[in-house]
Amino acid sequence: MSDKLVAYKDLSADAKKQARLDFMNFYIRQLRLDNLEVVSANASDEDMANINHLLEENQYLTIDKLVELAERMVPNLFDAVESSLDMQYHTDGTTAESWNEWMQKIHQGLPVED
Repeated sequence: MSDKLVAYKDLSADAKKQARLDFMNFYIRQLRLDNLEVVSANASDEDMANINHLLEENQYLTIDKLVELAERMVPNLFDAVESSLDMQYHTDGTTAESWNEWMQKIHQGLPVED
């Protein structure tokens, strides 16, 4: 694995596909947990609404099947969402840190109400 880290937009087509599939798994799991606040703070409401509509219409499918469906139907929307997030990638499309670590780091930086 290369030590060079790049933005999503700078990945090759194959690396983007790998990164997108990994992100779809994370996104769908977080949607099911109603835990997309961090993603929605950075991504387009319209893109997320269209993704969520597709996923919720087909919520009876397994996560693997939802990923297949999303990759077939709305990969461009996931590209837009993923491009809006501050994640760095290795050139093979793997993330510099896991999506869960990324989200946890952002949550830790948020102010806490008394």
